[in-house]
Amino acid sequence: MRYHLEPITQKNWRKVAQLSVAPNQNELIEDNAESLLEAAYDSSYDWTPIALCVDNKIVGFAMIGAEDKQNRTILFDRFMIDHNEQKQGYGHALFQAVLTYLENRFKVDHIYIRVHQKNEQAIPFYESFNFELTGEKDPKTEKKLMWRKVQR
Repeated sequence: MRYHLEPITQKNWRKVAQLSVAPNQNELIEDNAESLLEAAYDSSYDWTPIALCVDNKIVGFAMIGAEDKQNRTILFDRFMIDHNEQKQGYGHALFQAVLTYLENRFKVDHIYIRVHQKNEQAIPFYESFNFELTGEKDPKTEKKLMWRKVQR
């Protein structure tokens, strides 16, 4: 299988907007249409939305932003695999692909993620990529913060 990332374009945004998580995951992440609107119109974070692909098929979505060049940090904010594509091992491979993209493209020392209060099961997943809980919460969202030192 070939895993790769694609920029969101006029040709693929509708497909990305139609992807959805399982019903029991709905409250844990914003839907992709909302995220794409946020990326287009909320310039405060300078969002970069990304299509996650397996063998040229879009199976998921990620969004990064809030690069802080002074403190050399960036936020890996959204990550989802469509409910029809879950439980096939795509999550680990595509999460790693996004981390590699971040580490190669941005001059940052730390990558942050935010974890919804009701998404405790995600913490071991993130820890498997060397993320650690910071003990802090995002002041805007009250989500738990985790971070990882960039591997160089």
